[in-house]
Amino acid sequence: MSKSLPTIDEIINTLKRSSMPTILIEGSDDVYIYRYLKQKFVNRLVNLQPCGGRINLFTIYDRREEFTGKKVLFIADKDSYRFSGVPEDKCDVIFTEGYCIENDIYDGSDIEDILDAESLPSFNITKDCLIRWFTFELQKYIDSNHQQTMAVGHHINYIIPDGTSKICSNFIAQIGYQEPRADVLDLIISNVNLNIRGKQLFQTISRYMTGKGRFSSFSDKNLVEVALKMKQTEHTINLITKVNEKLVA
Repeated sequence: MSKSLPTIDEIINTLKRSSMPTILIEGSDDVYIYRYLKQKFVNRLVNLQPCGGRINLFTIYDRREEFTGKKVLFIADKDSYRFSGVPEDKCDVIFTEGYCIENDIYDGSDIEDILDAESLPSFNITKDCLIRWFTFELQKYIDSNHQQTMAVGHHINYIIPDGTSKICSNFIAQIGYQEPRADVLDLIISNVNLNIRGKQLFQTISRYMTGKGRFSSFSDKNLVEVALKMKQTEHTINLITKVNEKLVA
């Protein structure tokens, strides 16, 4: 059984008593990534604390006056702020450049080069479907004046079933999918690898790096690790720089 995360109040009480610099991150899934990036921090003794989600992290951020004087940093995925802008009241949070930390690792990593030449056409078709679905969700978000939540947490297999090359018909009916407008599509395409959710980009590569007949297989998490260690992107370098600036301030 996995160990449950502390509550918001428990995290705040720990921060009040701690003399160690602490970096709060959204969830447990990101711990491995930040443990690796921590090797580049000016203080490697910094404590990493997942908060159990974005809402919890922002709640603790809003209560930061309760642990004034403590060296506490907040890192969050940009998510929909990628398109609406970061609110002024969260100006002290360190945000990823792309939609999520996986985007910062993906963009500029050349991880797509790991694909076999014969897999590239199918990969590009699947990626195009992913782009169009994500753009549809972004269009709803934009049209709602940034009030409607972007429902983009689905696994790639739920959107585009394995073995197919189009968005699932049942999924289309479920979400009322329509082809997105050209202006929103152009916005996404202008920087695809930072704009559409990075987790799904890695899931898409993994689809073509697993299966029978392969010498080896790579899960999406394997691929995140490969990309992370293969090449440090400008985005991860910038994130590390921002962390270090706050650690020495």
